[in-house]
Amino acid sequence: MYENILVPLDGSKNAQKALSVAIKLAKTFSSKLTLLSVIDNRNFSGNRSVVNTAPIVTTDEITELSKYSDNVINAGLQVVKDNGLEAKTLVKRGYPKSIIATDVPTDENIDLIVMGKSGTGALDRLIMGSTTAYVVRNAHVQVLVVNDD
Repeated sequence: MYENILVPLDGSKNAQKALSVAIKLAKTFSSKLTLLSVIDNRNFSGNRSVVNTAPIVTTDEITELSKYSDNVINAGLQVVKDNGLEAKTLVKRGYPKSIIATDVPTDENIDLIVMGKSGTGALDRLIMGSTTAYVVRNAHVQVLVVNDD
């Protein structure tokens, strides 16, 4: 039923729960798993206007964000391996909402996105709306939203 399942990971409890559900689905349907972490680079110095060239995020912070994403992906991959499965891993830079909703599903032939109801981006959620809500509205594939108990 589902050949390729995408699981966006951000280190939150909801994302961990979504991974658990995705693993169960992958076992049931013999699906392939793709784990994704997105580094939101909208505030990196290369994305600033000519008028205001000061970076909002420093090089050290970019390095830390990259390390954090790698750690999140590696922890998720370990959970997958502990459950006797394998997964493809991706760390992308860009706008998380569109990368999760359309870019990666198109590029990786995804037919189901399994994601947590809410994640670590509380401020972004207040200002611009939740990533999950965006993905549900804009994805061209099915989306399963998982709550953390």
